[in-house]
Amino acid sequence: MKKVVLLILIISSVFIFSGCLMKILNLSVPEGIYVGYDGNNWLQTDDNNIIEKSKFVYDENLKLYKATIDASEIDFNEIDNDGSKFYIGYYKVFNVKSDGNIVSDSIPILKSALSSNQVTVYLNLDKLVNSKAIGVGDDTKLNMNWYAAGTFNNWSPELMNKVNNHFEIEIDNTYNKGENIEYKIPVSTTWKPWQMIFNGDVYSDSSQNKIYTFKNNVTGFKIKFYPLISYVEIEELKAGDSQ
Repeated sequence: MKKVVLLILIISSVFIFSGCLMKILNLSVPEGIYVGYDGNNWLQTDDNNIIEKSKFVYDENLKLYKATIDASEIDFNEIDNDGSKFYIGYYKVFNVKSDGNIVSDSIPILKSALSSNQVTVYLNLDKLVNSKAIGVGDDTKLNMNWYAAGTFNNWSPELMNKVNNHFEIEIDNTYNKGENIEYKIPVSTTWKPWQMIFNGDVYSDSSQNKIYTFKNNVTGFKIKFYPLISYVEIEELKAGDSQ
């Protein structure tokens, strides 16, 4: 009888230990918010120093989290868009939590948009959505032109105006409450590089159009794109609104 009890205790201990081991492996990166990229092996590393350097810190003035990447540690691969060549690298944001991790979609960086060897990545944690780019962006995207295209202009990209740290454009078309528009935000009139096209959720050459439904009867609207956090806001304009 004692041997049976001892055997049961040993087996139970093995399962408990295995469970703890699996938990440790699943949470090999301490809780926190990190940027993953080629230079830190996308956080798949045992080097605690590298992990710690990849952590976001909160900027009280901006009300955003920030992390810095050395551009030399990003692999910029050549991309061919119908004969036009671009060099694009990627990063992701990992929010490691005990109750379940959140990982952003891959965010592209266009090498020609670099203004220094440092890339500052920004994060609005309240807007971070799993498998999407929303809430995440970087300073290289302020060095680029951005265009608005959709059903409101027959998908002919129109240049957006840069206003401080965002881009915007006003569209004078009239819509009734409940009507829809579809749109995307490319970086050129040719839509190239395709990998930089933002649809309101992700950067992709094959994503679905973003749909916005008007909440009021409008005489126009503004599209505002915040590239530091990959966020699009639609401001509805009604008769009497300041234009």
